[in-house]
Amino acid sequence: MTKTDTNTHTIMIVDDEDEVREMIRRILRFSQFNVIEARDGNEGMEMALAHQPDLITLDIMMPGKDGIKMCEELKANPLTKHIPVIVLTVAGNRKKVMNAGADHYMNKLFSIDEFIKVIHKLLPKKPSKVN
Repeated sequence: MTKTDTNTHTIMIVDDEDEVREMIRRILRFSQFNVIEARDGNEGMEMALAHQPDLITLDIMMPGKDGIKMCEELKANPLTKHIPVIVLTVAGNRKKVMNAGADHYMNKLFSIDEFIKVIHKLLPKKPSKVN
């Protein structure tokens, strides 16, 4: 999936739970974001490199490459280190998450308004179209 509108930000959801990805996808699409999805850290890294999303939401506990390892790899790679990462988790060590390079930490039992505010705060500003 590629970006469809240069004025719309693309957010990648990385979570192994289908229901969680669906919930986040609905919130993001309702808020007019393009959405791409990955089911684990390995797929997430491949997609981050290929699609260069504007922001990534990331779960910690996933099979294979967990969210901490993926976040560390994202922030160590010159091609992805600029991408803001919001870690969404029900069980995680905030200090460990932030030390891995995450830009924000939220419990999955988040307020939708707060979630969208954090996204807007972290998203890079898109240049205005020149006619």
